[in-house]
Amino acid sequence: MRIWNLVLKEFIQLFRDWLMTTFILTLPALQLVLLAQATNSRISNLCVVALDLDHSTASRQLITALDNRSEITVCYHPAALADTHRLLDQGEATLAVVIPSGFASDLADISRTPSVQFIADGSNNVPASIALSGAQKAISAFAKETWVFGPDLAPTIDLRTNVRFNPEFDIRFYSIPAQVGFIIYQVTLTVASIGLARERELGTLEQLMVIPLGRIELVIGKAIPALVVGAINSLFMLAVAVFFFGVPLRGSLPLLFVLTLLFIATEIGYGILISSIAHTQHQAILFVFVLAMVDIAFSGYLVRIKNLPVALQAIAQIVPLHHYLTIIRGVMLKGAGLDALWPHAAAILLIGLLVTTVAVRNLSRSLD
Repeated sequence: MRIWNLVLKEFIQLFRDWLMTTFILTLPALQLVLLAQATNSRISNLCVVALDLDHSTASRQLITALDNRSEITVCYHPAALADTHRLLDQGEATLAVVIPSGFASDLADISRTPSVQFIADGSNNVPASIALSGAQKAISAFAKETWVFGPDLAPTIDLRTNVRFNPEFDIRFYSIPAQVGFIIYQVTLTVASIGLARERELGTLEQLMVIPLGRIELVIGKAIPALVVGAINSLFMLAVAVFFFGVPLRGSLPLLFVLTLLFIATEIGYGILISSIAHTQHQAILFVFVLAMVDIAFSGYLVRIKNLPVALQAIAQIVPLHHYLTIIRGVMLKGAGLDALWPHAAAILLIGLLVTTVAVRNLSRSLD
């Protein structure tokens, strides 16, 4: 009952601030509609899966030709097609090249047309198109160099391309889920961070301290409104992305919602930590702005994590937004389940527990 009264007070104070309420209800949707232009940078060494079912000299030469392209690198040599699909589903590779059985014999017979299959991960259209272009150039050069009847008679190898997750390379399918994730992050962190800062600024923190509330009860009372606002905002943003922009939701909505609540709870921990440090709402918003700039740089929102130096890639692993963007893109575009996403969910959980523990301890020291 005491926690419920505190939660009710938080909602009353929140809706009294008409500017903040307007921000929460309208500006996130406007931000999603007015998407920033996608950044473009040179991409190289994209990971390719090479499934060799022919096991011939010609197939090995073709794989070498693929690996010699600057745009792509052959990273995996699976034994079965199921392993190839698993690597694409988990985002470990951008393109899969399947060399069928009989490839060498077809290449040596002028009456036959050798075939090679491409399976591309189209959830991010830019790397997928670059990988496809590089692989096609490699195979065309390979056909002219190895055709036993001479380069003038070299055939065009029958390339059978299958683009998964985003066949039309629609950039909105990649950018909008990231924008949804960032808006959820932004709103949750803002609401959670101004709680205690507002009490200090209005001079009501001392009154709050005389109420018979424990430190944990105080944290729960401050966290519940941010959790409710973040959850409602996430559902609204997902509805805008799916019904207004046509972004597919191929995976489980309940799974995505549960993992979103986990991410929101983690960001509430960051918000409580900021709220325990800041003395005014303006300071809290400034801390949120600085933290958001850092998290954007290490989340994969603007720059692919694999394009960062190794040291910065390690830092990105402790940024919850990076893991959540992987989750929301995986569920919406790939239909990924918990079997593929559990490492990211576990990372968010561990980070959340650590940050919340530090936030509660710091809050207790600041209130004593």
